[in-house]
Amino acid sequence: MNSVEKCPNCGGEIVIKEVKKLLRGGNHTAILKVSAEVCLSCGERLYSVETVRKLAKIRQQLQREETQ
Repeated sequence: MNSVEKCPNCGGEIVIKEVKKLLRGGNHTAILKVSAEVCLSCGERLYSVETVRKLAKIRQQLQREETQ
């Protein structure tokens, strides 16, 4: 179930999709597949709090060069 019914940017329809997210930290880059609510009209992406925390943690690991 979507947490928002309409896009906060344009008012378009929101659907849940798996998207690719590019993260950069220091000299390292990672591409991850994550779930997001995506507007069908403008493409705005809305991430859950849990996903945002996970992305921040991975970005910090990239900056510290903790890559595996």
